[in-house]
Amino acid sequence: MEIDYQTFESALKNWCESRYNEFQRYWPLNGGWEGWVQVDFAAYLQKIAPLVTLYREKKIYTNKRKRVDWLVNGDASNPQKKIAVEIKCLSGGILNAKNPIIELEKFIAGIKKDKNKLSQKNISIDNRGCQTAIVAINFALDAQDYLKSEGLERIYTTENGEVEIWAQLLYAWFQPDLANPTLTSSSSAAQFGSPGSFNSPGLFGSPLPGSSLSNPIDLTSGSSLLGSSASNPMEITE
Repeated sequence: MEIDYQTFESALKNWCESRYNEFQRYWPLNGGWEGWVQVDFAAYLQKIAPLVTLYREKKIYTNKRKRVDWLVNGDASNPQKKIAVEIKCLSGGILNAKNPIIELEKFIAGIKKDKNKLSQKNISIDNRGCQTAIVAINFALDAQDYLKSEGLERIYTTENGEVEIWAQLLYAWFQPDLANPTLTSSSSAAQFGSPGSFNSPGLFGSPLPGSSLSNPIDLTSGSSLLGSSASNPMEITE
């Protein structure tokens, strides 16, 4: 079974809201925390939608030494239904840096590098035509203008306002086909669960809430499987 990009985004938002209380434990770690994000979301998606294939560190590039962070619908026979996603997570080191601007510039430089990496010319023949996207997790207000300047949009902010997901769909062949069957509420245990209580101060001094969103996003609503016909491709390049 394949899902479209909108369904992937919905799952990502649900995962972020259910896990953001724990993010502050990971982002200060030396060496970054993208690896944890990579694994934890993959496990989350497998739990709520076990028929969807998501590969980590998949070789899809012409350069065999490079791998993509996530390849959603990785077993799809049609490469245009695959979604290749590179992840960038702002490191907590920015909070103690002597020059936070340098840390922000490193963050944005990584995004630029990944956008170039995802160019269709760099994707192997058997995966070329796949959809491509950048996902960035941010918790610093000062990073917002940088992310906007790179063409990313803020697609989600957690209930306490501390964690943001920014994303940009770089290349897509398919548009959502609402005529196709959607994931039903009975499939794959797709309802969003409430995170546990966590009442310690947040990173910015605000209390973290002990409950989830009042109207949590449901992976089963408002999204459809990919259609069978292609529209004009779109690729955003620098």
